[in-house]
Amino acid sequence: MKTLYYILLAAFFISFLGSCTSARWTVKEKESIDRSEYEVVEENYFLQQTDDVTPENPILSLVLFSEIQYEYMQRVLMQRNIQDYRLRPGTTALGIGGAAMAFYLANIADFGSQSSTKRWTLNGVGALMLASGFLNMKPVGEPRPTGEERYKRTTGTTIKVDTVKADAKVDTSASVYMLYNDLIIFEETNQNISNGLLKIPIGNALNDFKLSGPNPGNATVEVLFADSLYRYNYAIDSVLQPYAVVNEQLTALRNSPEENTDNVLADLVDGSQLKISSINDDWYQVMYGISETYIKKSDADIIWRSEDYEVEDQVVTVPRVPFGEIDVESNIPILRDENPNAKALLVINQNYADTLGERNYALRDGRLMRTYLQNALGYSEDNIYQLADITNSDSLNTLLSSLESTANDSTELFVYLSGYGTVDKEESQLQLLMTPSDTQSYAKIGLSNIFSRIGRISSAKTIVLSDIDFASGTSEKSFSENEMRDIIEGNVSPLLSQNPNSSVLLGSQLNNPSRLYMSGGREDKKHHIFPYFFAKALQERRTLLSDIYQFLERNVSYTSRRLFDRPQDPLLLGNTQLNLAGQ
Repeated sequence: MKTLYYILLAAFFISFLGSCTSARWTVKEKESIDRSEYEVVEENYFLQQTDDVTPENPILSLVLFSEIQYEYMQRVLMQRNIQDYRLRPGTTALGIGGAAMAFYLANIADFGSQSSTKRWTLNGVGALMLASGFLNMKPVGEPRPTGEERYKRTTGTTIKVDTVKADAKVDTSASVYMLYNDLIIFEETNQNISNGLLKIPIGNALNDFKLSGPNPGNATVEVLFADSLYRYNYAIDSVLQPYAVVNEQLTALRNSPEENTDNVLADLVDGSQLKISSINDDWYQVMYGISETYIKKSDADIIWRSEDYEVEDQVVTVPRVPFGEIDVESNIPILRDENPNAKALLVINQNYADTLGERNYALRDGRLMRTYLQNALGYSEDNIYQLADITNSDSLNTLLSSLESTANDSTELFVYLSGYGTVDKEESQLQLLMTPSDTQSYAKIGLSNIFSRIGRISSAKTIVLSDIDFASGTSEKSFSENEMRDIIEGNVSPLLSQNPNSSVLLGSQLNNPSRLYMSGGREDKKHHIFPYFFAKALQERRTLLSDIYQFLERNVSYTSRRLFDRPQDPLLLGNTQLNLAGQ
């Protein structure tokens, strides 16, 4: 009886403290893919763009990918889990209670002649009730996977597609075409795809095409590969950078978008290229080193190219040299004493509007003439009259009237004309263009009228130097040699017919522009060729007009052809024996 008591007491404590774990296999997936067993059904190659095409990286990069179809077996996937269990207090207590009752009856009650059988029956029932109370345990928490898995029976198959970068050893090629305005500008068939990468240098192909203008349009790249056509469209301004290419022989690079002598950083020669950062109405903002600078839109054209495009002498600047440091601006000889009867008129137009562009160094040419007149030929400073950038003929007519009223038979008159000109072929009229007023229009004055007014001025001798550029002006007509001669003689005859002691020396003829003495920044005299060599002749003490003309014929023509491979031929009309240093 005491033993039974201890058994029940132990069972009572176990009911509150007992727990256990067990492991079992469960179905994780009914149609799991067994990747250890597969078959390659099909493999296809294709190209895919990786990086964006930009002006900084104008290369279309296409990576070779492989699209592979696999057939996998599908099987039932089993998973092993561990589950924690704890006794159910109520069920355990009921089992212990029932077992105690059964054990009590079996050992205490008197069952008569069948007592042995009944006792064994009640003890068996008590044992079963006790066992059921302990075995009916409660799961605690979720099952914990052990990580052990195994495949069972096959349930079917499935197709999966995998896309990966192709093996670098794959030997294949593609055909590449680049089109601009429906024209093929680049073509390469069977271009090898190296290391799984096809690089198409869009920038280089477009560089060779030399696109220009503010609206360059679009380009198309077509790639034919594995019976597939890939097409990529790009706006030119998203691939290339705009550059300003100087189209004038010389233009100023400024630190602000306004015409001011104080904001000039350097002078750029024809052909210099600078990257454009922005555009406004009249100016290009360009990059000069790391600085943002400006050039006039009228002095440059837009081209499109990549940043890494190699251009020889991409930016050529010429230094700003103070007057007096050029060879003809110093070492000026004294060719005669001061002559109080010598008078001079200098008419110099330099700052023209955008349609013609600034006539660079024209004012410096005028200063050169003035310096030689004063220092070499004895002209008094008070007797040298200068008009610069005149917008109409009023000031010129006023000054000619003043000279006419003060001159006499002893007067020695020297006239220098500089600027752009035009030719009215129908009227056979040469015209000097004035610099524009606020209306941006050009006033004109006929040269025959100027020469007629000069011819009415009394003088012992009159010499006119004309550095008027007709070929760069508004006239687009060409003239035969006879036509040029007739037009020029017809316009200067009002002077020559009135004064036999007069001469007109022209620096260039109608078909030839008056050029600067400079070439690509490597040779720069800061003057136009004609006034430079006229001063050079005086520096070498040549004062007779015929001698000066021979010197100019040799040097002006030769220098123009040497620097520009174009002619510039001076012309002397009138009295060729006049002496600039004579009394």
